[in-house]
Amino acid sequence: MTPSERDRVVAYLEQTKILVLDSTATLTDAQWRFKPAPEVWSAAECIEHIALVETHLLHVIGGMAASPAAPPEVLAAAAGKEELLVKMVRSRSRKVVAPEGARPANRFPEIPALRAHFSDVRDRTIAYVRTTTDPIRTRVHPHFILGPLDGYQWLMFLGAHAERHLKQLQEGLAVSRHA
Repeated sequence: MTPSERDRVVAYLEQTKILVLDSTATLTDAQWRFKPAPEVWSAAECIEHIALVETHLLHVIGGMAASPAAPPEVLAAAAGKEELLVKMVRSRSRKVVAPEGARPANRFPEIPALRAHFSDVRDRTIAYVRTTTDPIRTRVHPHFILGPLDGYQWLMFLGAHAERHLKQLQEGLAVSRHA
């Protein structure tokens, strides 16, 4: 990861952390728990999901360094996807079903604990980005829609993923104001 890539992903992760925390700072318990429809996640479920995915992916990204460098054709397939993946992931135009282990299950019934958990996970991710010397640009892990992504792209994914679910959370809050 180049110094400019490191700076970019740190800034993006810090920005989306602030957006999530600021957007949820004044929510009432009713707003946290409101579900616009039975199959739609509440604000609490959105934040739990973001933290679950980030915890898992931080482990995956950190573990990628132990694997061999991806073959040139796989690296070529991953190359240059950063802008596309950010655009696609933060867009709400396509619904995606979360993998079983990434689905919220009310693991944090207390909202302050949920917000603190998200913040802690994001802080660990940012600390990893700031300090890693892992060769994450030459290591690849597949995404079930986007195909092969290198470690840097996965870090960019985390920022976009937070934006996506923040939009979902805001959509639900807009419905709650009219309910």
